[in-house]
Amino acid sequence: MALALENVSKHFGSLVAIKNLSLTFDVGSVYSIIGPNGAGKSTVVNMIAGSYSVTSGAIRLGASVLNRLPKHRVAQLGIARTYQNLRLFDGMTVLENLEVCFFPQSWLTYLTGARRLGKSERLDICHACLERFGLSDVADTLAGDLPYGRQKILELARAFVTEAPIVLLDEPAAGLNHTETKDMAALIASLKRADRAIILVEHDMDMVMSISDRIDVLNYGELLCSGTPELVRTNEKVQEAYLGTTEELDTIRKLAQGRRAQGGLRSNAGIVRH
Repeated sequence: MALALENVSKHFGSLVAIKNLSLTFDVGSVYSIIGPNGAGKSTVVNMIAGSYSVTSGAIRLGASVLNRLPKHRVAQLGIARTYQNLRLFDGMTVLENLEVCFFPQSWLTYLTGARRLGKSERLDICHACLERFGLSDVADTLAGDLPYGRQKILELARAFVTEAPIVLLDEPAAGLNHTETKDMAALIASLKRADRAIILVEHDMDMVMSISDRIDVLNYGELLCSGTPELVRTNEKVQEAYLGTTEELDTIRKLAQGRRAQGGLRSNAGIVRH
């Protein structure tokens, strides 16, 4: 089942956040969407998930047009996601945070007449998921009492517990330290499957380069480059989008050297436009 964006645009008043974007995501791969701040990465995720309306164009999952549906219907069709900021139910246990994902499914099966999962079957699936994500030891702990790093893992587990074919991960490494980020990257890589597409928005380039099959680079709401990590890493347009043109870098470097000579800076290294 493929997810396709067809000439999708999103306007916020006079601001054009996304312009005529076309992308296809097939199951079996890990995709990353990257770009400078304000490039439109999270806007794309929010449109796919139904949180933002689409100004023009279409988003399709198989034969279904997602941008005509409310976000709960988008989720029921097989789109799961995480958020930049944690959206856990702090007053519920870790186990309950997973089990709650099946209640919208329960209503759908009731309406369609499909087989409904029983309580014991739901719990078996949730416990297996907790085991897979290393959270079995805290199943009965309130989600709000977990350390931040394990809360991020719980949110990741919640996105995968229903076996959705499309999983959107919006900055899963945000707020994690170096070791936690490496562990998160390894965990996401291990979740790759032939019947699943993982679409990642992330600022940590080590993570992106290490786990992505394809990287899509946005700049000012348009697709700048799309390809393998190596192709993107060596693309001059991508380097300019992140670092600026050669002339801009020369200007910044000269200013930095001037300020250093005045005692204002210790070095001129590591200057990056985000």
